Amino acid sequence: MMQKKKTTIVVTILVLILAVVGGLVAWQSNSQKDDKKSDKLTIVASTNVYAELAKTVAGDHADVSAIITKQSVSPEDYEPTNAVAKKVAKADIAFGNGLGYDAWLQKLAKTSKSTQVLYVGNDILNKKSGSNPHLWNDPENMIKAAQGLADTLSKKDPKHKADYQANAQDYATKLKPVTDKIAELKSAVAGKEVMETEPVYEYMLDALGANVVGTDFAEAIEEGNDPSPAVLTDIQNKIKSHELAFLVYNTQTTGGTVDKIVKLAKDNNIPIVKVTETSPEKTSYVDWKLSELKQVQEIVAK
Repeated sequence: MMQKKKTTIVVTILVLILAVVGGLVAWQSNSQKDDKKSDKLTIVASTNVYAELAKTVAGDHADVSAIITKQSVSPEDYEPTNAVAKKVAKADIAFGNGLGYDAWLQKLAKTSKSTQVLYVGNDILNKKSGSNPHLWNDPENMIKAAQGLADTLSKKDPKHKADYQANAQDYATKLKPVTDKIAELKSAVAGKEVMETEPVYEYMLDALGANVVGTDFAEAIEEGNDPSPAVLTDIQNKIKSHELAFLVYNTQTTGGTVDKIVKLAKDNNIPIVKVTETSPEKTSYVDWKLSELKQVQEIVAK
């Protein structure tokens, strides 16, 4: 009888051990599945503008997300959270603007051995340090950025190369309403003197062939400084003598000297084109740029 009890106890213990081992194996298997929910590449973009581009180029072959999605958040002043740092460290590609505009992206990626940083300005367009960082205001830069991302994805995931390359061409087609509008307006804008309250729209003005003046004023405002009296007087004289075809006003930078210049332009019937440095929420790149270009169109049509 005692022997039978001992046998029963041993069998029970063995069953429990097997159950525990089986549970651990199942847990480990499920854990591995959770850690790798998808074999897709992961792209983390610094802003919603570049995330939109990346989604078009990557298609169904990558999970794409943006770090900054709100217009009220400035990429230049952004301070990443620990959650964002982890997100970038787990990404295959950290996709950003570069030229110091989103320098924090590079710093976050350094914590990972596998995350590749791809900057539009530095890596794709080969712009020099100190260049104007507002690259997205020329759609040709965005088209080149799409091709650069497609080439990078093709190397990381060769079996889907044809899709990435085709998607980059699709992105260029997607931007055709903007490039067509620029071509339409170029003859009317070319050579005209225009000024910015801050140099955020310079690439678009260059694409339109405008003669951008008052750059010392715009750069001072961007750096948070007061323009020198001589620079300020020169701008005031240009406005009062109606030398400017229009003034480009970054509505995200207001107060002080900027407000005074905008008021002076209004008082002297100088047309104003309102732009923003960052994309309005839930607005596509094409709609954003067309809304600004249509303001230019209304001015030159008069």
